[in-house]
Amino acid sequence: MQNAAEKPPFFMPSWTAMFVINTFIVVWVFVVGFGFGGWASMTNFVRQVDTFGLFAKCYQCKPSLPPHPAPIHH
Repeated sequence: MQNAAEKPPFFMPSWTAMFVINTFIVVWVFVVGFGFGGWASMTNFVRQVDTFGLFAKCYQCKPSLPPHPAPIHH
């Protein structure tokens, strides 16, 4: 673009090179940010479900009493 209003930065040979670099950054953010981040979130969620279960067995129930010790017979 010979008649562009703004010239590309001194380290860029053309606006096309700047566009390619910007596209690479956007793709990198999508793949690494959303891809690996989403995978890590889902892995953590599955691990928590495996550990604690999806739903609480009893929500806001009164705490259960500890089991009574067995009577000692003489």
